[in-house]
Amino acid sequence: MNKIAKIAVLSLGGIFLSWIFILIFYDYPQDSFSNIKIPKSLNFDKPIESLTNKQIDSLENKIVNEEEILVTGNGYNGYEFYVWYKPTELGTLYIKAFELTQNIQLSEGKLISRTSHQINQLDSKFKLYRSKTVIDEGTFEKYYPVRFELWFKPQKSDFEHKIKETYYVIDGWDK
Repeated sequence: MNKIAKIAVLSLGGIFLSWIFILIFYDYPQDSFSNIKIPKSLNFDKPIESLTNKQIDSLENKIVNEEEILVTGNGYNGYEFYVWYKPTELGTLYIKAFELTQNIQLSEGKLISRTSHQINQLDSKFKLYRSKTVIDEGTFEKYYPVRFELWFKPQKSDFEHKIKETYYVIDGWDK
C-alpha cells in the first residue's frame, strides 16, 4: 500500500472513531433525562409555551404580596423566567433548577449566569425581573419534573440563600 493510501485509511479510521465516540458519549446526558419516569405523586403543569404582549404587560402590572416565580417556554425555544422580588438588600438574584427524581442540578453555570440580576437599588415594592435561557439536559417533548428555585446572594456576604421554589415538568434542548 502506498503512502497516500495509508494516510487516507488512517484519516478515515480517525473520523469513524470520532463519530463513534460522539454518538456514545455526547448523547448520554440527553438520554438519561429522556427516560425519567414521573412519579404519579408528582402532578405538575408544563410551562405555558408563550405569552402575548398583552399578557406580558399584565405581568408587569401584577400586584404580588410575596416572591413568585413563573416559568414559560419549552425545550426548543428556551424558557423565560418572570420573578417578583422585593429588593431589600443589595446583591444578586438568580435561578437554580434541579431534576426532582435524582436531585441533579440543571445547566448549572449557564442558568445562574443568564438569570442573574444585580440588585443595586432597594425598593419597598415587589419588582418584576425577567430572563431567558435554555435547559440543556433532556430532549424535545420528553418531559421530566423540575424544581426551579429563586436564590439571593448578598453583596456583602458569600452566604447565598433560597427564597422561593416552584415545580414544573419540562423538556430539554436537543443539541
